[in-house]
Amino acid sequence: MNAHYRSVFRPGLFAGQTVLVTGGGSGIGRCTAHELASLGAHVVLVGRNAQKLERTCAEIAEDGGQAS
Repeated sequence: MNAHYRSVFRPGLFAGQTVLVTGGGSGIGRCTAHELASLGAHVVLVGRNAQKLERTCAEIAEDGGQAS
């Protein structure tokens, strides 16, 4: 994610919560997963392409978030 991105939501809004994101490997699902992870959620990614899901999971981890 862009280091200069600032969410409209307060930091930690989803801390301690697990959120299922369908289509998490690309498009809106991917962006939603990044946003939720940056707000403290552990995101569980679901989609049709395992490679895309793994890439999104790695991106989130690189940004300090939690995803599986």
